[in-house]
Amino acid sequence: MKVFNRRTGRLAEALAASYLQKKGYAILKQNFFTRFGEIDIIAKDKDILVFVEVKAKTGTHLGNPEEMVNRGKLQRVRNMATVYMKHAPLPAGRQACRIDVVAIVFGHSNEVARLTHYQNVY
Repeated sequence: MKVFNRRTGRLAEALAASYLQKKGYAILKQNFFTRFGEIDIIAKDKDILVFVEVKAKTGTHLGNPEEMVNRGKLQRVRNMATVYMKHAPLPAGRQACRIDVVAIVFGHSNEVARLTHYQNVY
């Protein structure tokens, strides 16, 4: 089951990155690991640094993927973003940033039934 979940998660992250690129985002990094966990995608939307959490589920009979993003998860993403910003080469001055969520529902055979992008969730 874990291999299936990991494979589905990586597929969802690749789909999310492709979707964001089509919207004009520049993908800077994927799967950035810190002691707090992993940021799925780090991107730039114009002059804004965006930390993207990707959640995916097969079907919605046990709930929607966005329901898995709670206050604790957002705080962990914020902590990871802080670590990234301390070590990443950034332009002079303060860098504007935000957290987005991409929620993907897969149907049978891993086709995308729904992809929803939530901007600035935290």
